Amino acid sequence: MNDTLDQALRDLDPAVTPSDLEVGADPRARALLARVVATDPTKAPAPATSGPRLLTAGRLAAVCGGVAAGIAAALLLPGVFGGGSAMAAWTATPHAVSGDRATDAQQTCLDSARDTTKNTTGRELGFRPVVTEGRGPWTLVYVNDGSGHLAEITCLLRDGDLVGSQGSTPGPDARPLPPVPAGSARATLGAVMSTSEQSVRIVTGRVGADVAGLELSTEAKGSVTATVTGGYFTAWWPDAPTTEERENASPRGGVRSVTVILQDGSRQGVSLEELTGRTSAQLNTSAGGGSARD
Repeated sequence: MNDTLDQALRDLDPAVTPSDLEVGADPRARALLARVVATDPTKAPAPATSGPRLLTAGRLAAVCGGVAAGIAAALLLPGVFGGGSAMAAWTATPHAVSGDRATDAQQTCLDSARDTTKNTTGRELGFRPVVTEGRGPWTLVYVNDGSGHLAEITCLLRDGDLVGSQGSTPGPDARPLPPVPAGSARATLGAVMSTSEQSVRIVTGRVGADVAGLELSTEAKGSVTATVTGGYFTAWWPDAPTTEERENASPRGGVRSVTVILQDGSRQGVSLEELTGRTSAQLNTSAGGGSARD
């Protein structure tokens, strides 16, 4: 972790962070970071109107219809997404990440996911990387536990440094995930990390056996091509800064429509109702609950 980020992390919590703490390496720092960013959705702070924020698991539960909830975490600093010229390097079409860059990014995300879930839920989950993709200088890693309920965390890294993560674990009333039809896809909408300057929207999900590709029509960036591999997909894109109030008013998560590309090269639309398992009424009704964390 570079010196600037190291110092910024110290400044986030000067009252309890010892002056000699090596934030980038000391195991106490990892525990402290997990405690600082962990959010209990039943005891979340009031919504914020500026500064770094992550929508909590309470918000994800509202978007997911209660199927998954329980953890939300982020490492977000002002300017962390780069904004301006840095975000201009983002691409709507992803590129492959391989070799040491992929291995290092996956290990960083796995370490973060395991530490955060252990500190927030008291459980150790068997996370494994399922999708790794690049867009400009950013690498996105999607990890899950492969269970029928799918605990998952997505990490965003820039030039090898972790700049944000978010995810969820199954709540006590969660139902097992249903199988995905061969020519369709399943996902949740609404995952967003935001600073006062920029936000990042992330969609992760599963695809059927006949699906070779997937495209999302987004409100902010038009057509965004997802990475599809091993029965999973993921995509992300930058957007304007947001607030909890705006997100609750728009359960569609900035997505207009979804198209899958089948193995035979044909294309077909997947309705947001089919994608999310929600009704039209739910997709057009303001969500409740959740919060935004500074």
